[in-house]
Amino acid sequence: MSKHFDVTAVTFYFDSACPWTWRTARWLVDATGRRGIPLSYRAFDLTDGAPLDELPAERRPAAAGSRCLLRLAEAAHADGRDTLTGTVYAAYGAAVFDGGADPSPELAERCLAEAGAATYADVLHDTALDRQVARAREQAQEFSGEDAGSPVTVITTPRGEHGFFGPVVAPTPTGVEADRLWDALVGAASVPQFFELRARRTAKP
Repeated sequence: MSKHFDVTAVTFYFDSACPWTWRTARWLVDATGRRGIPLSYRAFDLTDGAPLDELPAERRPAAAGSRCLLRLAEAAHADGRDTLTGTVYAAYGAAVFDGGADPSPELAERCLAEAGAATYADVLHDTALDRQVARAREQAQEFSGEDAGSPVTVITTPRGEHGFFGPVVAPTPTGVEADRLWDALVGAASVPQFFELRARRTAKP
């Protein structure tokens, strides 16, 4: 079906603290990459900008590290450098969710340095970008609704933009299953009357 419904770009609204989002991101990077479709990264702050010291103690390290990446996502997107966000997020997510590293701003800094983008070092801690991070969440929720979280995937076609919460996957699908999921998502986006489809989660991220 998707062969007859041209996708010209995909925007991925994400919170790097979310393990479910990480699994979706791995699938989406592969799916868009094999099809030559540009992938943009935008922020979706699951804390909705809450002060870190007001969050439960166990959530603070992940939220602090994610906030750094969300600022990077917005700054890099404004500069047309979404691939930088993709590179840093890939390293950060692999370290945390696949390697067992503790999430933190320091880890975000190391991942950025390894990407060779020292000019963006100050961005990670630039609180002035938090306004744009908040705006990006609002833009995502214009597609997903206010009751949805991360991730939100927006597909751009000649007919316009079509966005959904998710897809939520675990583990990351590969091969034929990955292609079927892509076709299903793009197919759903081609039906203007379609809004939502959910299932109980029976796997861990």
